[in-house]
Amino acid sequence: MTKIVILGGAGEVGQWVTRDLAARPSISEVVIAEVSLDRARALAAELGPKARVITVDMRQRGPLLEELREASLLMNCTSHVFFDQVFELALEARVNYADLISEPSPQQRAATVEAGITAVSGLGISPGVTQVLARHAVDEFDQVDEIHVSGVSWRTIAPSRGGLETVLWELADRTPTRQYFQNGRFHGAAYLEGSRWVDFLEPVGRHRVYYVPHPETTSLVRSFPQLKFCATRVSWRDEIMEDVRVLNKYGLLDDAEVVGADGLTIREAVRDRIWEVRGGERDDRGWALMCTVEVVGLRGGRSVVRTYQTGHPQWGHDTTGRVTGVSAAVGAELLAVQPPKHKGWVDPELAFEPGPFLTALEERNCIPIVQSETPLDGQALQRPTG
Repeated sequence: MTKIVILGGAGEVGQWVTRDLAARPSISEVVIAEVSLDRARALAAELGPKARVITVDMRQRGPLLEELREASLLMNCTSHVFFDQVFELALEARVNYADLISEPSPQQRAATVEAGITAVSGLGISPGVTQVLARHAVDEFDQVDEIHVSGVSWRTIAPSRGGLETVLWELADRTPTRQYFQNGRFHGAAYLEGSRWVDFLEPVGRHRVYYVPHPETTSLVRSFPQLKFCATRVSWRDEIMEDVRVLNKYGLLDDAEVVGADGLTIREAVRDRIWEVRGGERDDRGWALMCTVEVVGLRGGRSVVRTYQTGHPQWGHDTTGRVTGVSAAVGAELLAVQPPKHKGWVDPELAFEPGPFLTALEERNCIPIVQSETPLDGQALQRPTG
């Protein structure tokens, strides 16, 4: 019996993880752990007998912990701001863990080993699929010098609370983990640094991207220490980039505490106000979530750049959640059915063999990957000098 508990399993992304896993023959049960019970029950009724709903109440964690102790995997589809609380559940239940994105501390990494569980952070398209694609190239190259991960997210600023949190975290000027790697060390970067034009599949095409604090940058350097350069760049819709530029200009995304009963940071107060004004907003301007991974190195004695471009059908408002959710479901199924023997945190590029992972993604028949390779004649891609 392979049971997966999906925390936030009826949310913007979680519903697509749940739908995918409920349809997989290798998964016997999906448990939708939610605070939004009406939405969760409607989803479970749609999916049939494989899906079941439990209530999430962090004040009375007993029932949830019992479910987790009998599960093969806890898949966390909540916002990254809840990571500490959710991961504590995995440690206490001693169940393998995965999420969409997180930044585990050294203490949390050590606690994972002590609990004897395996944890993988980043099972979406980026992070997640992008790292597996980078590993695919590394395995086929004689030498790898550079990895450039790029993405575009076309959607409204706050289709969900988690979606809003992601934008503000990635684009706030004072985000300590926004960095790139060059010549043996990491360099901090501010908002709108690292500007570069990248080609994505249509309908996005050529688009400008900027450094973001995604964990691909640190994980790929950790996994492939031979790298001379590594960076992750992303862009949102132009109006979101401009709106955030103004917020940063006036310090409205800082972590300084707001004086008041709630004790919120400035960023949290701004987040709550944006949600009040624009929360749940959707439009018909075209939604997309696409990534391009470029790997520079030597193959067959030639200097080349290998490019992977991801795409998807036109799904409308479901696009960004569905692309992330289907990608996450691929990793979740593999982790639940045949988890890595290694205990502790494992980066996606080492947790999965590229062949089986990409084959499983191809089976879903909804996120095509276009691969190409061109000679580079010894010239690096556009990146900082020095």
